[in-house]
Amino acid sequence: MKTLYVLLSLATISISVALAAPEMPAGDTPDPYRDLVIKTEGGLEVTTTDGEFSLELGGRILADAAIYDEDKNALGNGSELRDLRLDLEGRLYADFIYEFSVDFADGEADVKDAWFAYDAVYPWKISVGHFKEPFSLEELTSKRYLTFMERALPNELAPGRSIGIGAHWSGQRVTFAAGFFGDDYNDDADDEGDEGWGISSRLTFAPWAEERSALHLGVAAGFRRLDDEEEVRFDTRPESHITDIRYLDTGKLEQSRSIALLGLEGAWVTGPFSLQGEWMQAKVERDTGTEPTFDGWYLQASWFLTGESRRYKQDAAKFGRIRPLSEHGALEAAARFSSLDLNDGEIEGGSSDNLTLGLNWYINRQIRLMANAIFVDNDRFADADGDVEAEDEPTIIQLRAQVDF
Repeated sequence: MKTLYVLLSLATISISVALAAPEMPAGDTPDPYRDLVIKTEGGLEVTTTDGEFSLELGGRILADAAIYDEDKNALGNGSELRDLRLDLEGRLYADFIYEFSVDFADGEADVKDAWFAYDAVYPWKISVGHFKEPFSLEELTSKRYLTFMERALPNELAPGRSIGIGAHWSGQRVTFAAGFFGDDYNDDADDEGDEGWGISSRLTFAPWAEERSALHLGVAAGFRRLDDEEEVRFDTRPESHITDIRYLDTGKLEQSRSIALLGLEGAWVTGPFSLQGEWMQAKVERDTGTEPTFDGWYLQASWFLTGESRRYKQDAAKFGRIRPLSEHGALEAAARFSSLDLNDGEIEGGSSDNLTLGLNWYINRQIRLMANAIFVDNDRFADADGDVEAEDEPTIIQLRAQVDF
């Protein structure tokens, strides 16, 4: 832990020095690095006058509370810091960009993004480090900009962040991203044996993408060869993070060799109204026993009562920050239905449907209050791998206060 803090401090100091320290001028040649441009709108950003170097300091605090109207199992009312994150990002020598973010919400330093990229050959970007694999519109959209407090149930099937190298290409209407990845940096599994590896790719098409209107279509595919332990496990909570109960749980699927992933995604924005949906599938290849195929989907709709629109970022093929139209903020109502099925043959990981109703108040660009009501419907196999009673149907009320900069 101390080592990580030291490295973070050194990195911050080094970048700051690089920004501030001038090169030795030759004779009377003016020094292009002497003056800095400092911006404070929505955060702190320092840039050299020639634009070759920059550093932006950011962070976020997401404070949650949940009350569970329990049916058969005790889920545990409570509160938590869902995110407590520090971010550094910027540009180096004009041709490179970087990002480093650490989350301290669990009382430990959890590395999120830690990467740098070469973006001098437009429209290509080549990234190396720890970052999200290109798979799923909802997974790639920052938690700060999601319509609901938690991602939908099928997100359990999507890969998250891993160490790897990736390429991203962005055209006028089409984007393509692909990468080769190892494991998550924060994976605490035994390091003995060979590490697993994977390939992920995503192709998107936006027939139109305007300020208040957009149509997004996408397909993603992935393949992961598992490590020498040859086991995989899918398990997930309902769409609430405070409880520790993971109703859906396949248990350890031993003698598993690989996982093949497929995803379809779509979104439509027209003025204050938007629709978004995804379908995902994971097929596990094993040496013995059932080779299960799991799938899930969700569909959501939202409406800004105050007239705003969800902001679609065509170059990244994901959604961004909401900009309220008035000093009183923006008000958004939303509904989502999601389903995930982890049953196949002898594998009885459970199936669940969640209906979520949401209300969001964007006080300004950086501060948001959220309220979600989740209605859970679990099947007879959704028993957390035998740890709780199945066919549970709790109702969840949860709140969030969010600030980010």
